[in-house]
Amino acid sequence: MECWHCERTAHATCRFCGRAVCKAHVQKMPFIIHTYRTTTDEYKAIVVADAVYCGECDPKKDPVLLQNME
Repeated sequence: MECWHCERTAHATCRFCGRAVCKAHVQKMPFIIHTYRTTTDEYKAIVVADAVYCGECDPKKDPVLLQNME
């Protein structure tokens, strides 16, 4: 696979969109693996701090409404 940015050999894929990136173009961004509510009604998340990010895609901060999913 080749890097999305420079077409050199890729070393990873973006956790958010799947684009391939080389070591020179890889970026990092937190990624939520799981969310849960505690027994004291607090919401918490298990997060990977340095997930691979391509720098091109735009992960949304809020959930997106999906229509016509019946």
